[in-house]
Amino acid sequence: MTFYYIIFIAGIALYTGYMFYLKRKNAQQADAVDKADFKAESANAERYKHTYLTGDLSFLQEAMGREPIDAFNYASLEYGLGSALKDGLKDRLKGMATLGTVKFNTVNTAKYLVLSNDDLHLFDTDTEGEIDKHLVFNRERLEHSTLTAYPLEGQVKAQAEARSSQVKAYLLSLQTDDKPVKLIVYTCLIFTNIPEIPTDPQTTIQDIVIASDFLKQLGDRYPNLKVALPAFS
Repeated sequence: MTFYYIIFIAGIALYTGYMFYLKRKNAQQADAVDKADFKAESANAERYKHTYLTGDLSFLQEAMGREPIDAFNYASLEYGLGSALKDGLKDRLKGMATLGTVKFNTVNTAKYLVLSNDDLHLFDTDTEGEIDKHLVFNRERLEHSTLTAYPLEGQVKAQAEARSSQVKAYLLSLQTDDKPVKLIVYTCLIFTNIPEIPTDPQTTIQDIVIASDFLKQLGDRYPNLKVALPAFS
């Protein structure tokens, strides 16, 4: 064997070992989360939300000003190979009149949903993590929007199963004057294409409670957006 061949084989072995370790660690965490009493944990929703809104997500409170934050969740664009190919074409359209609408539909950055009274606020961020777009969907828009089960496949499945077998994904289609804004939301605080998987089961439990609370409150306000919540059933 040559030196480079040995290095190549060693690299594969290390990568395989790491992936096995990661898969085992994620399975252990998911098992610990599955054993949690979410009916009891749901009573802590307000405390968990307050912790985030006065800490890592304090910028959401600042962006909302004096408007209340009743519930919040993360959101991701529905994005696959087909979308990526389309984006390659859209990127060549710079300078045309449609440029102003390209960014929201193509840049896969963190997005946040905030439920405030009867309105749903959607915050989009730029590549630096700063909020650069704020859309508000009122009652009329939300009554004509839909929320449907999203298949757990590929990255969506990997992100969900790394947290818990109870985590589900949904496609939220928000009504606009033009084409709907379609977002993937989970019963856990997850960004599909930002692979940050918590290693602390308690953090995951909090994320599931907060996201499930958002979906529950959204469904309570709008029956057309009500979905089953495994953690609270």
